[in-house]
Amino acid sequence: MSNTSFPIIKHNQVTLSQLKSQQDTASIWKKKQQTLKRFKLNFPDLSESFAPDWNELPKVLQNLQEFNDNRGGYSPHTLKMLALALRKWDHYCKSEQVYSFPIAPNIILIWLQGLKLSGLKINTLKQYRAQLSLFHTVMAVEDVTKQPSIKNFFHSLAKDEMELTGSQVIELQAKPFRKGHLEQLMDRWGNHTQPLPYRDLTVLTVAYGTLLREGEIGNIRKKHVNILDNGDINLERVTSKTSISPEPKRLTGRFAAILARYLVTYCTALTEDDFIFCWLTTQGKRPVDYRQTPMSGMTIDRIYQRAHKTLNIKSDSVKIKSAHRLLWSGHSSRVGALQDGYAAGFNLTQLIQLGDWKSNTMVLRYLRGLSNDNSPNLLLQK
Repeated sequence: MSNTSFPIIKHNQVTLSQLKSQQDTASIWKKKQQTLKRFKLNFPDLSESFAPDWNELPKVLQNLQEFNDNRGGYSPHTLKMLALALRKWDHYCKSEQVYSFPIAPNIILIWLQGLKLSGLKINTLKQYRAQLSLFHTVMAVEDVTKQPSIKNFFHSLAKDEMELTGSQVIELQAKPFRKGHLEQLMDRWGNHTQPLPYRDLTVLTVAYGTLLREGEIGNIRKKHVNILDNGDINLERVTSKTSISPEPKRLTGRFAAILARYLVTYCTALTEDDFIFCWLTTQGKRPVDYRQTPMSGMTIDRIYQRAHKTLNIKSDSVKIKSAHRLLWSGHSSRVGALQDGYAAGFNLTQLIQLGDWKSNTMVLRYLRGLSNDNSPNLLLQK
């Protein structure tokens, strides 16, 4: 029998020690991860936060290790909120000299009650609960935040507050930035030789025309901009909050012309991978070291605040006691454009498509601050 007739001896995967090829692959993969935003976030140290006699602890630690290896694929914003909630909860438990996990329903209920008594808003409490619920999903254990006592606590919060104060409990939302406001700014900031005002106008034009979220606007790269033969502009998107394969957004007419002029004037030196809204100096220069840094949400908020100050808006259809904030912010175009679409007669499906929502929940919430001049009740009385 020849040597080739014998079975080839291979390693058993279970007992195989780390080969060099495996180590090299792991090292390269680790370096790649370090460039991603979700791996730059720091989570609180929970090494002393788990009860050592918890019978599910070995499984939990294994799941947390796997989560840390890939961060669950969650967005940086979600992970940031998760880290915040974990830090708050862990700090409270340590102050009470109890282990943070597993969570006891009566302990988390007292924590939430204390936060409410300290003046925390209902929506902030809901966010903490949602993030701790997500952490239970990561650990793959029973979700204590969905226990009846916790559900009933949140169900009663708004009703109790309304009974005590005699006022509605309404979540504040972004003050609407509407088309009329944008058109005024087009006239005031439309001089493309003024770098920062024209940059600000372009951001607001894109935001209103597409209803993109802050993070999506800041992350538009030059390669995402596709100018069509008819002058329209398609903004290709890699991902969005509600989809991993979103449809492109299109600008047309005056909206497309403003973005096209901005690209020609201030983006010719950028590479295809650079962000079109990276740092722009007052002289219109694009420092090379910052071309790979997207515009932050705080910068976009400041752009809206400058617009608010420029138009000197002291009052409009939105009253101080309504559901809206007093100044424009990064979500203002989403609210305003949706309300304009409603006023223009868009049906519910079109309104949902405007902002890439999955349901009509946010649509109805953003329509809350509209005037009731066209209320069906008024039509009924005529």
